[in-house]
Amino acid sequence: MTGSREDVAVTTSIRAALRAAVAHAVLAPSEHNTQPWRWRLHGEVLDLRADRTRRLPSTDEEGRSVLLGCGCALQHLQVALAAAGYRAEIRRGNDGDPEHPLARIRIRPGPEPDVRTTRWLAAMWTRRTDRRRFSGQEVGPDAVDRLADAARVYGGTVHLAVGAVRRLVLDAAHEADLLQRERVDYAAELQHWTHRLAGARDGIPASSRPGTPAAAYGDMEMRWMPPGTLAHPRVGPGVRDCSQLLLVSAPSDDTVSLVRAGEALGAVLLEAECLGLGVTPFAHPFEVPEVRDRVGHLAVGAHRVPTIALRIGWRLTGAATIPATPRRRVDEVLTEED
Repeated sequence: MTGSREDVAVTTSIRAALRAAVAHAVLAPSEHNTQPWRWRLHGEVLDLRADRTRRLPSTDEEGRSVLLGCGCALQHLQVALAAAGYRAEIRRGNDGDPEHPLARIRIRPGPEPDVRTTRWLAAMWTRRTDRRRFSGQEVGPDAVDRLADAARVYGGTVHLAVGAVRRLVLDAAHEADLLQRERVDYAAELQHWTHRLAGARDGIPASSRPGTPAAAYGDMEMRWMPPGTLAHPRVGPGVRDCSQLLLVSAPSDDTVSLVRAGEALGAVLLEAECLGLGVTPFAHPFEVPEVRDRVGHLAVGAHRVPTIALRIGWRLTGAATIPATPRRRVDEVLTEED
């Protein structure tokens, strides 16, 4: 009888830890803040699946950004569990049937959280996508190395794009943006996710978008987006934006590899927040198949697949804090079963 009570107590504790970790996982970024994930807690096991009803068919034709977003959420979950003293044991799958979700998570007691885990946990609450201009100070190699090291923890690779590679990727981004905007449903899709109804807990609010619909910073032109209310910080005359360009790559473009790339992306974004860097992710160069196929191996080599580009830079002094984007409640994304 005593043993039964102990088993129940252990199960209750594990389920509470997993539930609390999901509350952190939902802070993860996703394209247009669609939050394309579903969680299922059954017994002492937590499953992650993609919610493909939230895919952006005109923007993300093949659903790659759905998998990247799910990977970011999985990485945030692992950090939250580690911060609570648990080690996550993850079996990854292709999401093709009930026994192969994107991730099946079980937990065991783990070590005390290290300094990086504690910093990353705090960074989840303050991290924002920053579409504003950055400062004229370049991001140095030490900071880039820290971002690359964060990606390596999850099997990812970060590439600093310079010279001809930078030009190649930025040209691809411009071409992909034009091709996506030619699609019949693209404008309606963008309108849907940037003009959500009052009370919606997803999408990109006006407070996260600058007042210019297609901001350009030197040679970097951002994806066209309806203008918002986010003000640019003031800069003196002659101060140029010294944004740099990073690429996150995966060994393949299968489901497991893209989720793993999303985990690496989540780590890079949290480390960037810890460093005080502003980041603008843009996936569109790699969402349009004909563009991605043409530039992929030229950008990261024949044995890697580019998954997303990141514009990074030091935030300008005096830049206002960007309000948090809305998030769905845990009970909206988590199903619980005995």
